Amino acid sequence: MNALTLRRNALGFELHDGDRLAALYRAAEELARRESPKPCFHPIYTPSGILITEYRPADHLWHTGLYFGWVHANEANLWGGPWYLPETGKYESVDNSHGVQRHDAFADERASESGVSIRETLTWLDQADRPMASEVRTYAFRKLTDRSGYFWTVDTEVRPTGEKLRMASSQSVARYSGFELRMGPPFADALHRSSEGLTGHENTMHQKARWVCAAGATGGAVVMMDHPQNPRHPVTWFTRKNLLGAGLLMEGPLELKRGESLNLRYGLAILDREPSADEIEDLYKQFI
Repeated sequence: MNALTLRRNALGFELHDGDRLAALYRAAEELARRESPKPCFHPIYTPSGILITEYRPADHLWHTGLYFGWVHANEANLWGGPWYLPETGKYESVDNSHGVQRHDAFADERASESGVSIRETLTWLDQADRPMASEVRTYAFRKLTDRSGYFWTVDTEVRPTGEKLRMASSQSVARYSGFELRMGPPFADALHRSSEGLTGHENTMHQKARWVCAAGATGGAVVMMDHPQNPRHPVTWFTRKNLLGAGLLMEGPLELKRGESLNLRYGLAILDREPSADEIEDLYKQFI
């Protein structure tokens, strides 16, 4: 067997490529509150078994592979760790400030010749465990037929449960928040390239692009793509040597009123070798 399959487990689900593990989704893991517990993917492997993600590294325990991390959601921290306080110019721990992206249920699991998909419902809880928002995510996974790789599509819809939901990035210079990938060996010093022809994480950081590719030092690559229907497309990127993220809130906060929704779609290509720009553009055209 070489088809992609989903297998439920106590944490969430496993994505298998035949008899090999391709990814593990940790939907309901018990973590310290200061880490702002949130569903995440780790490990994620390329088809040949190259590990892409890093999970709860000693320097940032709240970095958990591939995840949605929202630094400011109303008055709660849904990213994890200390806050950056502009009045002190430092990152400092703030007690009773961390919220949770709580997994509620899986539904609508589907399988076909082209791949597999699953839907998840979540509730965003503030620092006092009061609901702030409801979220529905859909993950779709397929194997690429013309190269050794996988393509993931991630859709999410966020709706306030109260009168409003205000979302903002870190108030530090980095301004991070959103869809984030923490990479480990051999991606600890990844080479980043963008759709705009920029190379190196220092140059792609805080720049707009339709996609950014991060290539591992000894093989493998991951491409994150921003869909044209997303707000603020093309998105501004948060990139460091071991980080790749779509910084939706870098341009400023977003506020949703009751009855409004935030709809996002991201693509993720997970490849055994670094693709050319033309190859990525072909994948991007398929994505949109």
